Amino acid sequence: MTRKTIGFSNAYSLNGFFYENKGRVLEKLSSFIDSGKDKLHLVLDFDRTVTVSQNQFGENVTTWELLANHLSVKAQSEYQKFYETYRSLEVAGKLNPNGAIVWWEAILGLFKREGLSWSEIEKITRREMPARAHVKELFNLCRKKRIPTVLISAGIRDVINIWCEQYGIKPTKVLSTKLLFSDTGFIKGWSRKSLIHALNKREKGHGELTKIKLKRPNTILIGDSTDDALMVDGEENVIRIMIHDPRKDAAEEPDRKLLQKFDLLIKDGTLFPVVKLIKQF
Repeated sequence: MTRKTIGFSNAYSLNGFFYENKGRVLEKLSSFIDSGKDKLHLVLDFDRTVTVSQNQFGENVTTWELLANHLSVKAQSEYQKFYETYRSLEVAGKLNPNGAIVWWEAILGLFKREGLSWSEIEKITRREMPARAHVKELFNLCRKKRIPTVLISAGIRDVINIWCEQYGIKPTKVLSTKLLFSDTGFIKGWSRKSLIHALNKREKGHGELTKIKLKRPNTILIGDSTDDALMVDGEENVIRIMIHDPRKDAAEEPDRKLLQKFDLLIKDGTLFPVVKLIKQF
C-alpha cells in the first residue's frame, strides 16, 4: 500500500473544521489513511447530528420531542416535568443508570398511554424531521467505499428507521430503543433489551458491534454534545468530530473547551467537511 503523507491533500481536507492542534489531528488522519478504509468505521449519534435541532416550524425535533409535541396537553405537561427533573441531574453529572431508565421508561409510558400509533409516528417523522445538509452524501460515500456506518441513539429506533427510509439512507447498524406495537398498530410497549439511554449510548458492550470493531479498529465518531465523546473508547484510534448545534438549555461552552474532548469541530451546520475527509480514503 502506498503511504499518503501529511501534505497538502490531507491538510486541505481539514477545511471547514475548527481544531486546537492541527498537527495532532493531521497525524491521526495520516495514520488512518495509511491503515486504509478497510480498517475504518463510522459511529454517529442521531438527534442533532444527522438531523438538525429545529425544523421549519421552529420546533425541537429530537425523536422524543417530535412525538411529545403531539401528546395531549396533560401528557405534554408530564413530559416536561420528567424532562426538567432528570435533565437537571444529567447536566449536573448526577444522573445514574437507574435514573436514566426511569426517565426513559416514564416517557415511553406516556406514548403508550396516549395511544400513539405507527401510522401517526410515520406521518409525524416524514413531515417534521429534516436531515442535516450533506448527510445523504456522507452515507452514500461510505457505502460506495464499503465503510460501515453505525447509528447509536438514545432516541427511538422506529423513528430513525422511518427517517432513514425517507431520505434513502442505509446505515450498517442502528442501535436504539425499539417500540412494540399491537395488531392494530398502537404502541403497546418497548423492547427492554434494546433500551438505549443517555448513560449506555456507547459502542462498548454491544456484541453486534464486536466484529466491526475487531476488523476495523479505527473509528471516526460524530456527535453533537460533549457527552457524545464517550460513545467510543480510545484515543489514537479515534477521530472525534462534533457538530455544534446545541439544544436550547445547553450551557454556553467556548470552542476551546469543546476541543478538549473532540479533535474537530463543525460550526457551519453541515456534514460537508466530513464528506471531504472521507474522500481521502
